[in-house]
Amino acid sequence: MPNTTVLAAAEGMPEINRRRMLLGLAAASTAAAAITVASAAGCAPAEHPDAVLFRLDQEMEVAYSQMNRAAKVCKRVGRKCEKLYPPRPPKWEEPDMPEDVRVAFQAMTVKDMGTINRPAIYAAWSNEVKEQKAANNGLQQAYHAKWQEINRESGLDAAEDAFGVRVSEVDEFAKRICSIPAHTFEGMAVKLRAHVRTGGEIEKAEMYLDDYAFASIAADIRRLAGEA
Repeated sequence: MPNTTVLAAAEGMPEINRRRMLLGLAAASTAAAAITVASAAGCAPAEHPDAVLFRLDQEMEVAYSQMNRAAKVCKRVGRKCEKLYPPRPPKWEEPDMPEDVRVAFQAMTVKDMGTINRPAIYAAWSNEVKEQKAANNGLQQAYHAKWQEINRESGLDAAEDAFGVRVSEVDEFAKRICSIPAHTFEGMAVKLRAHVRTGGEIEKAEMYLDDYAFASIAADIRRLAGEA
C-alpha cells in the first residue's frame, strides 16, 4: 500500500493511535527481517567437521609454493656462485716420516720429546711439517673467506635466509595441522599432504616393515578420501 494512502487514512486518527500504528509497522518490518535472516541461516549448509584443516591445507599449499620458489632462487644463484669460486686448495695430510727420521724418533725417550734434546733430524722434520700445515691452513682460510665474500655479494646468503624463512613457515603449518584431530578421511589426507610437504616420505627407496605399514595406511586414507 502506498505511503500516501496510509498517511491520509491516519490523518483523522488521534495522535496516540497514529503513533501505535507506526510502531506496529516498524515491529512488523523488524520481524519480517528476522524471519528472512533465520530462513537464510537455516538453509546454509553445515560447516564440514574438518573445515579448519581444509583451510590450513590451502594456506600451507601457498606457503609450500613460496618455499619451492625460494629454493629455485637459491639454486639459480648458487650455480652463479659456483662459476666464481676459486680452486679449492688440497686438504692437508701429514707426510710419511722418512726412515732415517723414524729411526731417530724411535730412539728418543718420552722425556726427550718435550725438550731441546730431540735429535736434530727429527726436530727439523717436525718443524717442517708444522710449517706445511700452517701454510695449508692459511690457504684454506683464504679460500673460505673468498667463498663467503662471493656468496654474500652474489646474493646467495640473502636467498638462503629467505628460503629458511619459507621452510619455517611450512613447518609451522605442519605442526598446526598435526595438532588438530581429523574427523574424516579427507581431513586425514590433509595430514598426509603436510607430511610430504615437509620432506616426509611415504614410499621410500629402501622400505622396512614399518614403512610398508605406513605406506599401506596412507594409500587406504587417500583411497577412502577419494584421492586415489
